[in-house]
Amino acid sequence: MPENQYSFELARPIERDAKLVMTWRNDPGTLQMFYHREPKVWESFFREFLDSYFNDPNLPPVFALDNGKRVAFLRFLPVPSLYGRLRAACDISINVDPALRNRGIGSAVIEASKSFLRDRGVDDLYAEVRVENEGSRKAFIKAGFAPLGECEKLIEDTGEKCRICRFHAALTKRFLKEDGVFIIAEAGSNWRMGGLKRDSAMAKALIDVAAESRADAVKFQTYRPETTYAQGAGESEYLAEAGYRQDIHEIFADLAMPYEMIPELAAYCAEKGIEFMSTPFSTQDFAAIDPFVKIHKIASYELSHVRLLEAAAKSGKPLILSTGACAGKDIAWAVNAYIAAGGDELCLMQCTAKYPAPSSTMNLKTLPWLKSRFGVCVGLSDHSRHPTFAPLAAVGMGARVIEKHFTLDNRLPGPDHAFAVLPGELKEMVEGVREVEKMLGDGVKEIKEAEKELADFARRALQATADIQKGDVFAEGQNFDILRPGKRKPGAHPRHIHSVQGKRAARDIPAGDGIRPGDWEE
Repeated sequence: MPENQYSFELARPIERDAKLVMTWRNDPGTLQMFYHREPKVWESFFREFLDSYFNDPNLPPVFALDNGKRVAFLRFLPVPSLYGRLRAACDISINVDPALRNRGIGSAVIEASKSFLRDRGVDDLYAEVRVENEGSRKAFIKAGFAPLGECEKLIEDTGEKCRICRFHAALTKRFLKEDGVFIIAEAGSNWRMGGLKRDSAMAKALIDVAAESRADAVKFQTYRPETTYAQGAGESEYLAEAGYRQDIHEIFADLAMPYEMIPELAAYCAEKGIEFMSTPFSTQDFAAIDPFVKIHKIASYELSHVRLLEAAAKSGKPLILSTGACAGKDIAWAVNAYIAAGGDELCLMQCTAKYPAPSSTMNLKTLPWLKSRFGVCVGLSDHSRHPTFAPLAAVGMGARVIEKHFTLDNRLPGPDHAFAVLPGELKEMVEGVREVEKMLGDGVKEIKEAEKELADFARRALQATADIQKGDVFAEGQNFDILRPGKRKPGAHPRHIHSVQGKRAARDIPAGDGIRPGDWEE
């Protein structure tokens, strides 16, 4: 069945939805597919449905619809990704209406769910299936999942051990380092001082600063006026406002990096332990830098340069592509052209083509859209002046590459110095990004090791407020209450309060101790 046949309806925490899920789940054939093969009982299942099925608002349970009719139920649980801590991942489980089993619905619905999940920022999708569940194994393979092999799984609440198969599907392409943000210190044309010796010294000083900041790469630009602008292109208003009232050909000729500097700077970067990069503006420039870079970058205004896209694709190296002054259709054309030419690893950079870019123009909300729309890594090429505001916000919104112009002094002559960050600010930005990386976590909401002591000490539970003798009637506010246990034995979760109230104690319970399941007579 075609993917677009199915739509998805959010399940709701109501009895009607829970009863349908339980009915499908309690089908004898369906029970054989689950880890827990005992039929569910309504009272306990409805409580489980309310308490654990709706914990993550970004990954709600859904019903798959075929022409408005519910045909399957899907549940998603956040899990760590095997391919990098900054990739968002979840586990998928599916329960097809038993009356519709063996019609290929399962695999088609799973395939359709990929777009639904990618729109919610999921990069990697996992599934676990009992080894003997051949039908589900085939469904996941048919839906494009790759087997990850077999392993043994312990069902904690029953103690059962079973053999399972694990499967994986990548919803977005991987790009470079998945365990951290790739930070590019953009030197641009800020190396130009006048005279080859002074230019080389400044370029190396910039490399020193970038390496000291612990950025991942330092990037220059490689261009020639004759392969960039048409004859008689005239003056740029932006540059004229900055005091450069010259024909653009003259400016580009003055700032053009000699090709012979490229191997020298690449070697110096290797010595300093930082990646060398340079943005080419023509296929000739590309050929000059290609032997010396591991990653290519194409600037916003070159996004329509089909020959550059083809060269990048044929190089077999990852490509970072800026999208300043571009609409969605322009980006779609470039992505298609790159992939059609054989390109694979790609990162799209949100970019505002204004120097400096005012805060109101940054449009960081496009980051999730770019990722969802094109299924690729996303990043930010930041032309705003503040060293940390935009980069930190972008990383929080999913950016995996950050690029920022830097200089040694904002007063130096040249078009890019005035809005670039200073060495101390560059270092501050890198340190900030690394801290935000740690703060993002893995997206799985659970009690962290750092929380456990206070979780046991301070979480509310059902605690005895007086000595309770076996046979005494539990009465809230008289002999038990919802309290923090401190160092006393913690009781049951307060959700059990209605089960405890009015029941008789099954054992003696000292004042202060917790009232645990089994302590009251049913």
